[in-house]
Amino acid sequence: MPKKIWKLGIIGWPLGYSLSPLMHRAALKTAGLSGDYKEIKVRATGLKKWMRTEALMLDGFNVTMPHKRAVASWLAASGELQVDAAAGAKGSAATRFCAESGATAVNTVVARDGVLVGYNTDGPGFLQPLAAAPRWGSLKGAKAVLLGAGGAAEGIAGALSNEVKVGRLTIWNRNPDRAEELVKRINRRRPEVAQTVKEIVALPLEDADLVVNATPMGMAGKEEIPAGVLDHLYTGQVVVDIVYEPRETALVRAARRKKCLVITGDEMLAAQGAMAFEIWTGVPAAQVLPAMKRALDEHFAARR
Repeated sequence: MPKKIWKLGIIGWPLGYSLSPLMHRAALKTAGLSGDYKEIKVRATGLKKWMRTEALMLDGFNVTMPHKRAVASWLAASGELQVDAAAGAKGSAATRFCAESGATAVNTVVARDGVLVGYNTDGPGFLQPLAAAPRWGSLKGAKAVLLGAGGAAEGIAGALSNEVKVGRLTIWNRNPDRAEELVKRINRRRPEVAQTVKEIVALPLEDADLVVNATPMGMAGKEEIPAGVLDHLYTGQVVVDIVYEPRETALVRAARRKKCLVITGDEMLAAQGAMAFEIWTGVPAAQVLPAMKRALDEHFAARR
């Protein structure tokens, strides 16, 4: 019987910045699997056609900006959004998250028996490094601030509300309507836990136990979070930036200066990637996560 050649990738627009190929190629090697993981540039205008004609040629793929919600909508109509905790990757954290959050964004798709099945590993991928942090036990009932209301932010917001069970979640997004929509979805499950502010300067960072940036702000070539906002960070606060390129954003640098507990974006990237790899291949996430982390560490070390 011929050896399986795995065909994996990531779709988005634009691409060229993603470290996912580096990470997943390391996972394939560690798992002893043949195949490749490639960037696949798909414009928003061509997404539906690509999903109909080319997606099933892959074994699985990740979804990044700006397609996470559009892919979820397409799958709801033409594929499958995984909502059964007994199915999928051995009842994985990603499966349970989709079941509990009613997520409308997808970051991982697997082709299973000729059907495309979508998952969101952003929430559990965010939780894994956070749960290993020294202050994890104090975050239940805590006050959290979330910048962003896009696909990744949705997964994180659901995790903060449903899994961490923060006491208050304040969300800001450049598009206030999108932030309001996310707050409504969160509050349907836990009434009045989430609220929104319309201006970034109105975020109560000085009163927050946990601050999470889930926007592109700080990404290479993008604007940084305003310094006047970062001035409100304080010592001992938990600060998470999901931006990973660069690893040291203005938020991360400011948080380190204030002696905050910092979690950088590559930690979430590796965790959610290992969960996606398990969904596609069945190889346990824990088996490939160290190799993914090493690949990222080597990348950043070479950039110094």
